Amino acid sequence: MTYHSLLLRAVILTTFLGAVTFGIGVIYKLENEVQNIQTAEQSDPLWISSQLQFEMLRLEKDLRDVALGHKLPSDVSLRFDVAWSRINVLQEGKLQRLLTNYEIDQTVLADLEETFIDLEPQIDELGKTTAPQEVRLQRVEAILNELEGFETSLRSFLLSVAQSKNRAMADFRTSLLSLSSAITYLSATILALFVIFASLLLVELRASRRTSSAMRQLAQEATSASEMKMNFMSVVSHELRTPMTSILGGLALLKVRVEKTTQDAPTLKLLEVASRNGDRLLMLVNDIIDAQALSEGKVKIDRKPVDLNEVVTTAVENCTPYAAKLQVSYRIKTSSDRMMAYTDGARVTQVLVNLLSNAAKFTAAGDVVEVNATQYQGVARIEVKDHGIGISEYEQNNIFSPFHQTNPGSTAGNKSSGLGLSITKQLMDLLGGKVGVQSSEGQGATFWIELKLHSG
Repeated sequence: MTYHSLLLRAVILTTFLGAVTFGIGVIYKLENEVQNIQTAEQSDPLWISSQLQFEMLRLEKDLRDVALGHKLPSDVSLRFDVAWSRINVLQEGKLQRLLTNYEIDQTVLADLEETFIDLEPQIDELGKTTAPQEVRLQRVEAILNELEGFETSLRSFLLSVAQSKNRAMADFRTSLLSLSSAITYLSATILALFVIFASLLLVELRASRRTSSAMRQLAQEATSASEMKMNFMSVVSHELRTPMTSILGGLALLKVRVEKTTQDAPTLKLLEVASRNGDRLLMLVNDIIDAQALSEGKVKIDRKPVDLNEVVTTAVENCTPYAAKLQVSYRIKTSSDRMMAYTDGARVTQVLVNLLSNAAKFTAAGDVVEVNATQYQGVARIEVKDHGIGISEYEQNNIFSPFHQTNPGSTAGNKSSGLGLSITKQLMDLLGGKVGVQSSEGQGATFWIELKLHSG
């Protein structure tokens, strides 16, 4: 992905986020406007206010009728309660918030509430006593004096509510028109961004498919090349093993005869070097053949109960002549108890020979390679510890890969095929065991294998 492509994506994403944020703000504002209008339409403060004004007029009329004896005092109490309920409705809940949003002066409602609190005992007393008409007239006059002036205040309050409601409706229509235009532009912007983004994704998808196809082709070519390489090496190795065996046999026989017939030291040295290099070449050929067989799944495992103590001893005995040439010895410590495992003893021996020969190769002349066989919790663990140059943490991640060589520049005298540890890892996988290494640079290395013990 190029810098320009990343920049274009960032710009589109930023624009998209801005459009979404703006859209959320528009929707939030529209929702508030709709809620206010719904409250105004459903509860209708104008109608409630007009009802309050009407109830106040009826209350005053009923008071005069009671004073004249045309109505009962209980009618006044009922009218008083109805008017008070209208006041409470306007001072609570959604209507109260709506009046506050409309910025309407609600002083008249508060004054009415205080007045009604003061008048309540008088209204109750008016309904309880059967006083003469003159007394009732005086009481009614006192109540009417208390209510005097509220008619004008309520008319002003009602006018303010009507004007605010009309203004709110007009503002809502204006806002709705502007918001609808904004929503239209916003929708067009989001749609355009979506089309651009989808086009970019389509272009990148096609490019990714082309890249993926190219990578698959390269992988196939690499696999084919690797298979051709392994096949070529396998064929060459098989063709080399038979003549190499004959050559090594001839060199060994010639060396014996020369030692018996002459004391020519240079000739004996030359035969020794030829024999040693022949052994190394034969080992390389055998490693290549084993690696090819493992890669093709042609290696068979012959499982049977074996004592791993004996396997360790046998492997050390097989490697002792090789180590002696390098002036390296082995110190072996096996378990005091038998370590029976249901496995292929020959393959385990092959694994240990690889580890033991590597340890001898990277150990200084006159030093010792330690071999320890222990068991714990039904698992046998065999460790091969050298005192060589050690292995870095980075190389430990790749040490079991084919053709990997540790510190090739510093081990020129001990070159190998780089297949031994790879073969070891594959054989341990086939045997159902584990292999690993613990090492630090300059501190030597400890290679270990683990196998489950046979419980039967």
